Amino acid sequence: MDTKMKQSINIGVDTGKTLLDIHIRPIDHFFSVENTPQGIKQALQVIKKHSPERIVIEATAERVNLFCTTRKIIKLHFS
Repeated sequence: MDTKMKQSINIGVDTGKTLLDIHIRPIDHFFSVENTPQGIKQALQVIKKHSPERIVIEATAERVNLFCTTRKIIKLHFS
């Protein structure tokens, strides 16, 4: 009998003026990218590989808008 449980992947994004800090749980992968369209695309490519169940992002007005707009471009959905 296979007793392995599939763990949900959850991603936290801390939005800063110049950087995004990203943490992927439960695998404890942490990285930062520039808070620019190119940096966000790089982050989303990494995030997409992990098929997260949820992405939690700090809602800081204009800083989060660019992230949310860019993730639509690569068709990454989050709830």
